[in-house]
Amino acid sequence: MNIKNLNRIGFISSIALRQILVSSIGMVIPIMVIHNSSKEVWGKFVSLLLFTLLATQIINWGNKEYLLRKFSEIPSKINTDFSSNFLTRLPLVLLFSLIGFFFFEVEIGCYLSIWLFGRFLIHSYEVVIVYEKKFNASLAIELGSFLVFVVAFYSFSTSINVAQLLILFSFYQLIKGISYWFLFKNLLSFNANFNINYYKTSIWFFLLSVLGFLASKIDVYIIEQFGDIIVTSDYQIINGLLVFIMSISTFIYAPFTKNMYRNTFFTIQKTKKVLALLGLIIVPISLLFVYGIVRYFLNLELTFWFYILAFFYVFPSYVYGIEIVNLFKQNKEKVVVLFSVIIVLVNSILTSIFLIFNSGVIGALTGSAIAQMFALLIFSLKNQKYDFQKKH
Repeated sequence: MNIKNLNRIGFISSIALRQILVSSIGMVIPIMVIHNSSKEVWGKFVSLLLFTLLATQIINWGNKEYLLRKFSEIPSKINTDFSSNFLTRLPLVLLFSLIGFFFFEVEIGCYLSIWLFGRFLIHSYEVVIVYEKKFNASLAIELGSFLVFVVAFYSFSTSINVAQLLILFSFYQLIKGISYWFLFKNLLSFNANFNINYYKTSIWFFLLSVLGFLASKIDVYIIEQFGDIIVTSDYQIINGLLVFIMSISTFIYAPFTKNMYRNTFFTIQKTKKVLALLGLIIVPISLLFVYGIVRYFLNLELTFWFYILAFFYVFPSYVYGIEIVNLFKQNKEKVVVLFSVIIVLVNSILTSIFLIFNSGVIGALTGSAIAQMFALLIFSLKNQKYDFQKKH
């Protein structure tokens, strides 16, 4: 194997390892809280988590995808473009900090502001990590800051409460954010210009990012609104596990996305078949791990029907992910946005209906699974129409 291929494997492995680590930490923390305290504490904390997740999606405003394109087009202006983007989005942090004071108590709002600023820093430097391939440094920051969080978490002599968890989590995000700033401290210049046009030019990146987020999380938001803290706690963790399995498909094909834009119709079809076959292997094996976590860490006895639904919730992403890339290749971003809106609406309506009839976790997952199968159907039919036109 030549040096080029070894470097490529190392690059892909570093990306995957980092993504797996970040996702794993996100799943470990709620389990820590539940075993240290209770599901009630985590269930109450989820409302704060959901607020910051949605706020962060809007604060990001598609910056990663936008800046990756800008960096590739004009590498000599990386510092200028990054700094301008940073300063242009900074007022959004202030805006959502103020909104936090409106929805929550003043003390909670203060810590949410710290949390949001930390996430702002983390996501701002995400694009630089990818562009400059600083994955090993990022792994060190993620592991180091998480270890600090763990030590602080277990330093409490009694079970942790929601207020203490909020303080710990907020400063955990801030420590990570400052660490990334220090890693790239020479990149940011506060002499850059505020670019109001950024919000218009990056609108499609923003919409695609937010809709993708809502497609995977809208059911958690709906469950939280129904007010059952225990169900909210359980389902947020289950949703995180299933979304992680879905994201494995992205880990597989993301490093080759640029090549797929250059490939022929037949190569893309072959890639789609390979990924679907991998999904048929990866998803059932992963669901066995989900069963273990749900059974032995959450103490939940879920029926076999739940895992059937989970399969149909997760597996479609292993097929329609390539369908979306194919639509991007045709410059059909507006179609992807339209379909994403429809999927979110379908998921919202079905999940709400099932929850109204008191079907709990199974009902929420049923609505989401139907929405995911619907997504597979409409993306596939759209590409079949395009493929037919290409052949003829």
